[in-house]
Amino acid sequence: MNEEVKRLLEDLRLMGPSSIELVAEAWRTVAGDEDTIRTAAERRAEDDPEWREAETQIFQVARGESWLSLPQTERDSAVAAAQDALLALLERKTLGEERYRTLVRPLAAALPWLLTGEAEDRYP
Repeated sequence: MNEEVKRLLEDLRLMGPSSIELVAEAWRTVAGDEDTIRTAAERRAEDDPEWREAETQIFQVARGESWLSLPQTERDSAVAAAQDALLALLERKTLGEERYRTLVRPLAAALPWLLTGEAEDRYP
Protein backbone atom coordinates (compact mmCIF):
# COMPACT_ATOMS: atom_id res chain seq x y z
CA MET A 1 0.00 0.00 0.00
CA ASN A 2 1.42 3.39 -0.92
CA GLU A 3 2.53 5.79 1.82
CA GLU A 4 -0.15 8.42 1.17
CA VAL A 5 -2.91 5.81 1.48
CA LYS A 6 -1.36 4.53 4.72
CA ARG A 7 -1.23 8.08 6.08
CA LEU A 8 -4.84 8.70 5.06
CA LEU A 9 -6.02 5.57 6.88
CA GLU A 10 -4.02 6.41 10.00
CA ASP A 11 -5.32 9.98 10.06
CA LEU A 12 -8.89 8.71 9.71
CA ARG A 13 -8.34 6.57 12.80
CA LEU A 14 -7.24 9.65 14.76
CA MET A 15 -10.07 11.97 13.74
CA GLY A 16 -12.41 13.12 16.48
CA PRO A 17 -16.11 13.89 16.20
CA SER A 18 -15.65 17.60 15.36
CA SER A 19 -13.29 16.78 12.48
CA ILE A 20 -15.67 14.13 11.20
CA GLU A 21 -18.55 16.63 11.29
CA LEU A 22 -16.43 19.21 9.47
CA VAL A 23 -15.59 16.72 6.73
CA ALA A 24 -19.20 15.54 6.43
CA GLU A 25 -20.45 19.10 5.96
CA ALA A 26 -17.72 19.89 3.42
CA TRP A 27 -18.56 16.73 1.48
CA ARG A 28 -22.31 17.46 1.39
CA THR A 29 -21.56 20.94 0.05
CA VAL A 30 -19.72 19.64 -3.04
CA ALA A 31 -20.93 16.06 -3.46
CA GLY A 32 -23.02 16.69 -6.55
CA ASP A 33 -20.12 18.33 -8.38
CA GLU A 34 -17.93 15.30 -7.80
CA ASP A 35 -20.26 12.64 -9.21
CA THR A 36 -18.76 12.51 -12.71
CA ILE A 37 -15.18 12.45 -11.45
CA ARG A 38 -15.99 9.86 -8.80
CA THR A 39 -17.79 7.52 -11.19
CA ALA A 40 -14.89 7.47 -13.67
CA ALA A 41 -12.32 6.92 -10.93
CA GLU A 42 -14.38 4.15 -9.28
CA ARG A 43 -14.55 2.22 -12.55
CA ARG A 44 -10.77 2.23 -12.76
CA ALA A 45 -10.30 1.40 -9.08
CA GLU A 46 -12.83 -1.40 -8.65
CA ASP A 47 -10.37 -4.09 -9.77
CA ASP A 48 -7.49 -2.66 -7.74
CA PRO A 49 -6.64 -4.79 -4.68
CA GLU A 50 -5.17 -1.72 -2.93
CA TRP A 51 -8.51 0.10 -3.34
CA ARG A 52 -10.47 -2.85 -1.97
CA GLU A 53 -8.16 -3.25 1.04
CA ALA A 54 -8.12 0.46 1.88
CA GLU A 55 -11.89 0.82 1.41
CA THR A 56 -12.42 -2.07 3.82
CA GLN A 57 -10.21 -0.29 6.35
CA ILE A 58 -12.21 2.94 5.92
CA PHE A 59 -15.38 1.04 6.85
CA GLN A 60 -13.61 -0.49 9.86
CA VAL A 61 -12.44 2.96 11.00
CA ALA A 62 -16.01 4.24 10.69
CA ARG A 63 -17.03 1.71 13.33
CA GLY A 64 -14.70 3.35 15.84
CA GLU A 65 -15.88 5.17 18.95
CA SER A 66 -15.38 8.71 17.59
CA TRP A 67 -17.29 7.88 14.45
CA LEU A 68 -20.10 6.03 16.21
CA SER A 69 -20.71 9.03 18.48
CA LEU A 70 -22.18 10.87 15.49
CA PRO A 71 -25.47 10.39 13.65
CA GLN A 72 -25.48 7.92 10.76
CA THR A 73 -25.86 10.67 8.14
CA GLU A 74 -22.71 12.39 9.40
CA ARG A 75 -20.77 9.12 9.35
CA ASP A 76 -22.01 8.27 5.86
CA SER A 77 -20.96 11.66 4.49
CA ALA A 78 -17.54 11.45 6.14
CA VAL A 79 -17.02 7.91 4.81
CA ALA A 80 -17.93 9.14 1.32
CA ALA A 81 -15.38 11.96 1.68
CA ALA A 82 -12.75 9.41 2.76
CA GLN A 83 -13.59 7.19 -0.22
CA ASP A 84 -13.28 10.17 -2.56
CA ALA A 85 -9.88 11.04 -1.09
CA LEU A 86 -8.77 7.43 -1.43
CA LEU A 87 -9.82 7.40 -5.08
CA ALA A 88 -7.98 10.65 -5.64
CA LEU A 89 -4.77 9.34 -4.07
CA LEU A 90 -4.87 6.13 -6.08
CA GLU A 91 -5.84 7.78 -9.37
CA ARG A 92 -3.97 11.09 -9.03
CA LYS A 93 -1.94 10.64 -12.22
CA THR A 94 -4.95 9.86 -14.39
CA LEU A 95 -7.26 12.43 -12.76
CA GLY A 96 -5.02 15.45 -13.12
CA GLU A 97 -4.45 18.05 -10.43
CA GLU A 98 -7.77 19.92 -10.68
CA ARG A 99 -9.90 16.79 -10.39
CA TYR A 100 -7.65 15.43 -7.65
CA ARG A 101 -8.19 18.63 -5.63
CA THR A 102 -11.95 18.47 -6.22
CA LEU A 103 -12.12 14.97 -4.74
CA VAL A 104 -9.87 15.58 -1.72
CA ARG A 105 -11.10 19.06 -0.77
CA PRO A 106 -13.84 17.89 1.66
CA LEU A 107 -11.47 15.62 3.63
CA ALA A 108 -8.76 18.27 3.43
CA ALA A 109 -10.99 20.40 5.68
CA ALA A 110 -9.62 18.19 8.47
CA LEU A 111 -6.49 16.81 6.78
CA PRO A 112 -4.88 19.75 4.94
CA TRP A 113 -1.85 17.71 3.83
CA LEU A 114 -4.09 16.31 1.07
CA LEU A 115 -3.84 19.72 -0.61
CA THR A 116 -0.09 20.15 -0.35
CA GLY A 117 0.83 23.77 -0.77
CA GLU A 118 -2.51 25.05 0.50
CA ALA A 119 -2.00 23.96 4.10
CA GLU A 120 0.51 26.76 4.72
CA ASP A 121 -1.96 29.34 3.40
CA ARG A 122 -4.69 28.18 5.77
CA TYR A 123 -2.52 28.00 8.87
CA PRO A 124 -0.08 30.93 8.80
